[in-house]
Amino acid sequence: MTAAQPAALPSAMMLAAMDAVSDGIVIVDKDSRIIYINDAYTRILRVERQKVLHKQISVIEPGAVILDALRDRQPRSRLPVEVKTRGKQILVNITPIFDGGEVIGAVSVFEDITELSLSHQELERAQRLSRSIFKAAADGCHTLPPEFAHIVGDSAKFLRCLRLAELVAPTDATVLVEGESGAGKEVVVDGILRLSGKRRRPFVNINCSAIPESLMESELFGYTAGSFTGAAKGGKAGKFELADGGTIFLDEIGEMPLFMQAKLLRALQSGEIQKIGSDTMQKVDVRVIAATNRNLKQMVRDGKFREDLYFRLNTFTIVIPPLRERGEDVLLLAENFLGKFSKKYGKTGRLSPAVQRFFLSYAWPGNVRQLESCMEYAVIVCGDGEIRMEHLPEELQGFPAEGDGTDAAEASAAGAPHGLKADIQAMERDYILRVLKETGGNKTKAMEVLGISRRTFYKKWKLYGLDKESSIK
Repeated sequence: MTAAQPAALPSAMMLAAMDAVSDGIVIVDKDSRIIYINDAYTRILRVERQKVLHKQISVIEPGAVILDALRDRQPRSRLPVEVKTRGKQILVNITPIFDGGEVIGAVSVFEDITELSLSHQELERAQRLSRSIFKAAADGCHTLPPEFAHIVGDSAKFLRCLRLAELVAPTDATVLVEGESGAGKEVVVDGILRLSGKRRRPFVNINCSAIPESLMESELFGYTAGSFTGAAKGGKAGKFELADGGTIFLDEIGEMPLFMQAKLLRALQSGEIQKIGSDTMQKVDVRVIAATNRNLKQMVRDGKFREDLYFRLNTFTIVIPPLRERGEDVLLLAENFLGKFSKKYGKTGRLSPAVQRFFLSYAWPGNVRQLESCMEYAVIVCGDGEIRMEHLPEELQGFPAEGDGTDAAEASAAGAPHGLKADIQAMERDYILRVLKETGGNKTKAMEVLGISRRTFYKKWKLYGLDKESSIK
């Protein structure tokens, strides 16, 4: 007996298999006539099957590389090609088909690398900009533009952010601003906008965390009349349409649901939007600035943020340092807020030395926003005169200020850890623990009350051993 021969794969199954492939496939005969294309081919090159099938590539794409393969009978492997008529960059693998030594056709399998190519170009441009910053800093000759005169801060880390903002502002590059909650992302975005030239207006600001998931698509892209029950009679323009020719600011981009991330990526890649209820695409010319206090890299690893969208947004990234890393900027900001609120409430005052020392040593989990609230509270409570520790908000009352009269030796003899850092950490741990108990162990609510980001919360959670605290489990 002979072994049974495997049955031939039905042609319908072969076609279905090729349609399931994400890469584009085209097969031509020896005269360059297209005899087969798969679904990915039509999607990537945005053509209708009936418009190209049985047509000659020599007519449709006179410069197509597959024509060279038919002529010289040589395969091509991972060859980058620009399809000028479609505005695409593709990576092709071409194999001539032989029958008895004669070329009877060729098959081309290609991958769309348009987005990857654009990202690479934009990354190179961003790197060139960054190098120019360091050169200017080394030369010691760079001064910030007058449009940034209202921004308070002169720490090296913060000034670098402003210089990045200055350089990227006049371009059309997508910008991602990262930083903890309250660190001042909006200030940097405002600085970019002031120097954006033609992109300054129209400007549309949208907070992704404030929009219900069910309304996200209609808010971003709009809808046509009668597209759903309750739709406005004349339809509605979305934020992208309103920002056409200008800039859209997508705040809290990390809160955008996954299904909308795919739609946003398509809009960023193609420059086209589709309203709910419409069958047509609409061109828009919009510069995108996004901001987040989330760790997008970790969200990508966790499957909560699309990697392709992350790379698209990450063309030019500005990371705002937390207030605790900005040195004496905290005193500059405090004095600025003191002047602001003294004028608002018709009072005068100054910071006591103890408060100044405390401000420099405190971790400021809520960053600049927390400092601003603290100063408004202190100005109201203090009245005219010196702002002392007792004038600060209640949540700061338990934190000792360096040099407030506590005898370190006496504290050590009593068995208490001495040193400002240890005291502050102990107080901060107790405060976080108290908030967690008040919120019933709900970490998300606790983060909101504390005014800190998820990343900072879990860093302190681990630092202070709160995962071992049975009373909050």
